[in-house]
Amino acid sequence: VNPHAMPLASIPLTGGLHWDSLSWTLNGAPYEPVDRKRLYVFTPPAPLAPGDSVVIGWQWNGAFPGGVTKNGGGLREFILPSGVVLTAFSPSFMPVIGFMEDVGESKENRMERREYPRDHWKGVTRAAFGATSWFPARVSITAPEAYTLNSAGVCTQNVVENGWRTQRWETDHPIKLLNVICGRWKVKDGDGTTIFYSPKHPYNIEEMSATLDAARRYYSEWFLPYPWKELKLSEFPGLANYAQGFGTNITFSENIGFLTKNDEKSNATFMVTAHETAHQWWGNILTPAEGPGGNLLSEGMSHFSTLLLFEQVKGARARMEFAKRIEAHYADNRRPDDERPLYDIDGGRASDETVTYDRGGWVFWMLYDFMGRERALEGYRHFIRTWSVGRDHPALQDFVASMRPYAPDAVAYDAFVKQWFEDRAMPQYRLRDAATVATAEGYEVTVTVRNIGTGRMPVEVAATAGERWPSSARKVPVAVGGAEPEGADATPPYREARTTVDLGAGESKRVTIRCDFEPKRVVVDPDVRVLQLNRQLAVATL
Repeated sequence: VNPHAMPLASIPLTGGLHWDSLSWTLNGAPYEPVDRKRLYVFTPPAPLAPGDSVVIGWQWNGAFPGGVTKNGGGLREFILPSGVVLTAFSPSFMPVIGFMEDVGESKENRMERREYPRDHWKGVTRAAFGATSWFPARVSITAPEAYTLNSAGVCTQNVVENGWRTQRWETDHPIKLLNVICGRWKVKDGDGTTIFYSPKHPYNIEEMSATLDAARRYYSEWFLPYPWKELKLSEFPGLANYAQGFGTNITFSENIGFLTKNDEKSNATFMVTAHETAHQWWGNILTPAEGPGGNLLSEGMSHFSTLLLFEQVKGARARMEFAKRIEAHYADNRRPDDERPLYDIDGGRASDETVTYDRGGWVFWMLYDFMGRERALEGYRHFIRTWSVGRDHPALQDFVASMRPYAPDAVAYDAFVKQWFEDRAMPQYRLRDAATVATAEGYEVTVTVRNIGTGRMPVEVAATAGERWPSSARKVPVAVGGAEPEGADATPPYREARTTVDLGAGESKRVTIRCDFEPKRVVVDPDVRVLQLNRQLAVATL
């Protein structure tokens, strides 16, 4: 369909390098497009007027991949006895509309990134990936009968004849991206969810199923109701290490989640499942615009959604541990001399990935915290309802503009946006000269707090005693009758008292905290709510 205001004279489609015996049709008749190194250019008899359409068909044979990779593994898509993964991000099984700029690129042969003007988001912007608009889909797949054959939507046919299985999938609500994944699986059903997994390693299936159920439930409450009937998660062999969240049909490498060992501080199974499920909303229902900052509305918002789900399902400690992990990952992988503001991130620099996922997720979390839960959630719902329809796709600037009416203080909102979206604020706190004295009411702690980084954020400072979350591995013996036995290593109760400081770059302040207990240390940002560098150094022992 021609979505533009001007006639469309030609239609380019990118084909696969593995396609053999290729034939095309245009409106049902055989057609020979111009082949420009597998970029196939179709020229209808007359230019398509705005709103007009043509139907293009194709047929080909091929093996995918055509052989082993140079160093083994590293395949993102494949058709192999161990499993099948095909996506519409590349021409693995269907052409991609338009010219794919990264075809033929390598580390040694990488073209310069397109330079976008700062106002690139104004006017109509195309989708960063997938189709320009929603479409219904019908996919029929045939393979040996031992395999289950998954695609988008719901299964409307499952027939086995002469050792071959054919399954048809039809969308019950339109989609923007297609994928196909096949395997020899067992099935775990949840509440409106299904996991297809290898029977060879069922280690984390219960956790993944519970996470998938919770994500579908809470994301539907927080953002918009899930529009499809089914939500599937399908495993593929560890020839690649990634997961992707296509509409109704999430794909997971066995190396991510399925074979992960989790503990109290690290639950990668929950994290990856929650993140990929969030892409049903941030990436599928709401598809960002092509250009700088757009991918933050997919990956950054999915990391933010994961933070919300950690707190909802696993509690404050789990959310805080995940926040600290991505904060540390960002600190380790950022390049301060080369880092750009969120508005300018286009994936072209080495540190753009950690900025997009880790810093982006953190900034969205702080914006949510700044706005207040109910205002923020209502803003997200309005944003998705507004931008999930039509051919204009949202840039990060559109998100910021859409959320502004929901801010409790527009002036403070603009200041937040300037330092976190337009600039590169990065607080870094230090404590010095911490002291405590006994008083008639208890104890009084004094300490100097300094921001040796950049940016300005209100941040809490707490005087604490005891362990906030004692390790579950630490067992305390209990005597008969419930009394504590002599010599028991009892963990003292956690106590705290707090105050708040608001420091700009280079500023410091002497603060006083009064306690009705004997404090043992002082901690900046005890609830992990402000992104900062070297958090472990923002602590003082008394």
